[in-house]
Amino acid sequence: MKEPGNWETEIIKEFEINLSLRRNFDNVKAAFVSSFFNVVPNEYSDESMENLLNFSEAEFENNKLLRSETRFGAQLIYGVSQLLIDRLNQLYSEVGFCHSGKLLIDTVSVNDRTIVHLNLNHHNLEILITDGGNIIYYNLFETPTGEDVLFYSLYAIEQLGLDTNSIQVKTYGELIAGIRVYEILKKYIRNISQALKDDVFLKNYSLYKLMECELSQVHSEERK
Repeated sequence: MKEPGNWETEIIKEFEINLSLRRNFDNVKAAFVSSFFNVVPNEYSDESMENLLNFSEAEFENNKLLRSETRFGAQLIYGVSQLLIDRLNQLYSEVGFCHSGKLLIDTVSVNDRTIVHLNLNHHNLEILITDGGNIIYYNLFETPTGEDVLFYSLYAIEQLGLDTNSIQVKTYGELIAGIRVYEILKKYIRNISQALKDDVFLKNYSLYKLMECELSQVHSEERK
């Protein structure tokens, strides 16, 4: 985003000028990287979304509250711009909405071990920690620099009492072997690897992979 405080206008403008987004799609799925969220067990699905988001620091004004169910018996309650929701509904006949965390949670492979999943998506770092079929941690952090990615990754691992010498860590999105931040992570985390060997997940996961968009800071400034 050129102007972070004006992101709604920039996204809506992109829908207007980007011809690849102006096609008559039969179905559109929009995933939102929203920091206004809470992860709650499905047992609380009858609670109002306003109550479930009371612990969030974000403002309710001009936000549409939505929920995304995941495969692990938990759901993400989140808020997104009402203006953006309205514009998407105007542009496309059938639109499905979800939180970006649902895509990550429903996509990762798990086993009977504890695994840390790190997904970097245009300066936003999602950290998911699974233990078998359970989510034991999920959060989303704004990470404008590689140092921020390192800090939040190590902070989450430390807070959960995990050992960087033994814990299995998988990376997704823009955390690709060869870029500076990935190589830095390797110095602190012994068992780290890319979850996929190609860019298929990145190309389909990131809403920022548009024809004319600039390369992210991770690629343009940190690749060596």
